[in-house]
Amino acid sequence: MENHFGGSSSSSDDESALAIIMPPPCNQHTINEDEIIDLDAIDNHHHRRRRRNNHHRRQLHNSGYPAIIDAIRGGPGILIDLVDRSSSAISIDRAAEEDAAAAAAVASGICDPNRVRTYKDMFRYASDLSDGMPMNIHQDLDALSFTDERRKFLSNVFSTMSVNVHEELNNSINILFDNNKQVVEHEFAFDVIVEYVENIDYANDFEKLGGFHIFLPCIRSEHPSVRIKTCELITTLVQHNPYCQEKFMENTNYLRALISMVENDPNDEVRIKALSAISSLVRENVNMFWPFIDLGGKDLIISSLKSPIKKLKIKTVFLISSTSHLGSDVVEMYVDNGVVEIISSIIMSMEKNIESFDHELFLSTLSKLIRMSPVRVKEICSSLEEFKPALTSLRDSYSNDAKYKDEMDQISWLMETLKL
Repeated sequence: MENHFGGSSSSSDDESALAIIMPPPCNQHTINEDEIIDLDAIDNHHHRRRRRNNHHRRQLHNSGYPAIIDAIRGGPGILIDLVDRSSSAISIDRAAEEDAAAAAAVASGICDPNRVRTYKDMFRYASDLSDGMPMNIHQDLDALSFTDERRKFLSNVFSTMSVNVHEELNNSINILFDNNKQVVEHEFAFDVIVEYVENIDYANDFEKLGGFHIFLPCIRSEHPSVRIKTCELITTLVQHNPYCQEKFMENTNYLRALISMVENDPNDEVRIKALSAISSLVRENVNMFWPFIDLGGKDLIISSLKSPIKKLKIKTVFLISSTSHLGSDVVEMYVDNGVVEIISSIIMSMEKNIESFDHELFLSTLSKLIRMSPVRVKEICSSLEEFKPALTSLRDSYSNDAKYKDEMDQISWLMETLKL
């Protein structure tokens, strides 16, 4: 059983778990989100404690669990008015008495905030609030008695804060396999899965639960949103995750389906997301890259570079740039298949056709190819008659604007290296 509180997870039975957020100390009572009455503040000597306790109050409100406050004070939906606003100021003697009582309670081990570290401690703390701590501020003690019903309610509150991640993943997988579910239910199931598999351990668990079997049915969905979310899920699962990468490649039909989506899907956004998934799979793992090339990746790269879809073209250049470091054989494959000529032609038309914030990516990618295969790439670029004038015109179009410094530096390096 996994417990989630404030974005962290820990076992509910682990006594060494992370400290949970404390409720307000016993002599403080929250009135609303922005207002708090601190009885000790009447005595100027107690201002420091008010600031400390006020910090605990803000933490509890930010935690998003107001039901705990209700449970401690008397059950769900009950707001106990512990302060009579119309009465005169409570005497300093009364406040001093309460401080003495609180000190005695802490000394006896009752209601000791410093001992609260886990949900079990939280429950014991809540019990101590009613069983051992005097709260004699115009209140009816019977109304605050911690009955079995209220104990049960508080226990239920804690149970709702616990999440069985495997159960959540399994339920979402079953929803995606159910063709009778509405598309919005499928989309929500994807959202639930992605929320958990961003954690690499849960990503691996997702595969072990049979989650990869949803890929092909969802890739074939008639709904573009489902196909998009499938690609996004694959991207999250395989990115920087060797285990999921290897499991994904055990069934080459998954990668074939992604390649087909990039090349043939009628929805441009689906094509872009599919290429992103492929890029996440291959760009850091040469053992994934070459099977991708053998399954048709080489033709996909060339056709996507020539695509009129600007985002698809940019994603392809990023893929080339991020795989150039995998080895000289990878770069030679790019050079052999005309990648240098295509990127050079794109650079030559960038002044008119590509937005300025993409210029650096294209220029730096060509620079990487030159560094990895200097002789052949220099020869190709030098043979392009319009390449030098295009670079000069592009550099001049930046008008020495500081925000284009990286682009101008890239152009200067290319012209110097290529002796243009």
